[in-house]
Amino acid sequence: MKITYVGSPPLFSKGASAIHIFKMCNAYSNIGHDVTLLLPPYDSGENIYDFYNVSENFGIKCIFSTRNLLRQLIHGISCSIHVFFNRNQADIYITRNIVFAFIATIFLKIPTLYDAHHPAVNSIAEQMLKLFLRSDYLIKLSTNSAGLAELYKGYGIKDDKIVVAHNGVDIDSLKYLSKAEARKITKLPNKAKIVLYSGNIYKGRGIETLMDVAGLINDVLFVIVGGEEHDIIHYRELLKNKKIDNFRFIGFVKQEEVFYYLLSADVLVMPYTMSMTLKSGTVASDFTSPIKLFEYMASGRVIVASAIPSVKEILNDRNSILVEPGSAKSLADGINLALSDMEKANLLSNRAVEDVKNYTWDERARNILHNI
Repeated sequence: MKITYVGSPPLFSKGASAIHIFKMCNAYSNIGHDVTLLLPPYDSGENIYDFYNVSENFGIKCIFSTRNLLRQLIHGISCSIHVFFNRNQADIYITRNIVFAFIATIFLKIPTLYDAHHPAVNSIAEQMLKLFLRSDYLIKLSTNSAGLAELYKGYGIKDDKIVVAHNGVDIDSLKYLSKAEARKITKLPNKAKIVLYSGNIYKGRGIETLMDVAGLINDVLFVIVGGEEHDIIHYRELLKNKKIDNFRFIGFVKQEEVFYYLLSADVLVMPYTMSMTLKSGTVASDFTSPIKLFEYMASGRVIVASAIPSVKEILNDRNSILVEPGSAKSLADGINLALSDMEKANLLSNRAVEDVKNYTWDERARNILHNI
């Protein structure tokens, strides 16, 4: 098929939405489709395909937008106008932009697939959803977790139009190294035991809980990769107050380099609480599907994760150590078990590597487009 993907994320940023969009366009192309991605204008000296670590196997076209809080709205409208004048250039339109999905299904009457990653963020978005989810031109709605699918069923979409397609990982693009080789690249201490978290550090992500664990296990180095600068500053102040010195923030790392940090770790953690949030502040413990979860699984390192509902859709006691959300003691016990019982850690990590083969971006693309 000819696919036009309308993507409106902030580009060259620290968020996961752009990573997801580029990985999916790459995947749709990998499985044989002709893909064009419509993006807001961008200016960077870097090759955008290289930045997001994907092949140049799909086209990119820039459509007018702004860089402020109205980016999604303006880009959704601009892409709708573009498509109106070029409506025969695609067999199907795929988007995460709710404005475009609304206009495309209700007014343009073109076959559209909406890839949902969170519930409606306000009453206007909710009203748009309730209208276009019933449109005959909405070919399918995909969600990245079963929990999110249940939320969308509450908006009135028919069961036969919804598909659960968890996020994934591009296993073939990963560059595997030994722990020692990876630490030469990341410059993390070669002889230290390292517990590592990768990703955003918004409210409820369990960073404070992890700090408390660092105070209990002082012979281990705790490393955080990623996060907004203002959040890092906040947590560094907390570290000073708690007098914890075995905790390090690396900050933002390019997508292609993140995996080296995962390979540098002895244990990978996801210490989410039940009140974990997205950047918008939306509580997401029932439906989040973090990309890093699948990268963790592919790394071959043992995972210690909070047993929140969305994580338990993927992780279990056979491929990870699940702990009580928000409990420093439970998290510390899980980390100590991972570090002390190498046989168990290897069994769990090997199983995770096998399980994640079912969660590639290409497989997600096939799942979404099945029967279309």
